[in-house]
Amino acid sequence: MATALPILDIQEPGTDLARKTVFIKLHLGLLGNSRKLSSSQVEVDADKELVRVAKTLLDSRELQAIRTLDGDVRRFLYDTCLPFEVGIHLLPLGLLETVDEKLREFSEKRSVLVEVFLAAYPRLCQEAAGRLRTLHNPADYPPVEEVRSRFTFSWQYVSYGVPEQLREISARMFQTERDKAVQAMSEACAEVQQVMRASLLELVSHLRDRLADQPDGKPQRLRESTLQKLRDFLGTFDLRNVVDDQERSRVNT
Repeated sequence: MATALPILDIQEPGTDLARKTVFIKLHLGLLGNSRKLSSSQVEVDADKELVRVAKTLLDSRELQAIRTLDGDVRRFLYDTCLPFEVGIHLLPLGLLETVDEKLREFSEKRSVLVEVFLAAYPRLCQEAAGRLRTLHNPADYPPVEEVRSRFTFSWQYVSYGVPEQLREISARMFQTERDKAVQAMSEACAEVQQVMRASLLELVSHLRDRLADQPDGKPQRLRESTLQKLRDFLGTFDLRNVVDDQERSRVNT
């Protein structure tokens, strides 16, 4: 599932993220559950060119459970990985095995939920026909095996850099793309540092607030979840500190 691409190492003091991280490309395939309605099927006192209406195909708790798990997967990667561009997860190499194992667990759970949904699919289709009535279209409901193929869960590890083959085509293009890559990683380095510091400050500030007394002088209840979040952050601190933030390291110690 991991893929190694030929790249040119990017080596810049303080921004050498390329050698300490990989990108995760995540794909979660899901059955679409809505269809647009044509303007002829809508009666409103308005210009129909400005109205967009859709119908829900299946009212399914089983399908919603899969969507909920997908949200958990995305949140896990968001909480574990480092900030970069939207949709790209920047993972420290020290957390690679941990994240890969967790993704495999998510994949197994999702497979079970998909089977539960597929078992309920014929019944859900019948219920939809009764509820949608004139808006029901049998073509919106493919066979079970086709539906099964819509549910995919895959991830790929990609190294960041400039393809070496580009040098053979054009030295100018190669250097231009290398400069872009260095700039992107430099900006990422600064953002990682800021986000990690802000996250630690937020956790500590919340803990401080919970330790303060209430207006009536009574102590507040300190939830275990508050402490666990701080433990989790500090537990992976060294592995996520790929920018060598010495100031934050002193806070951690």
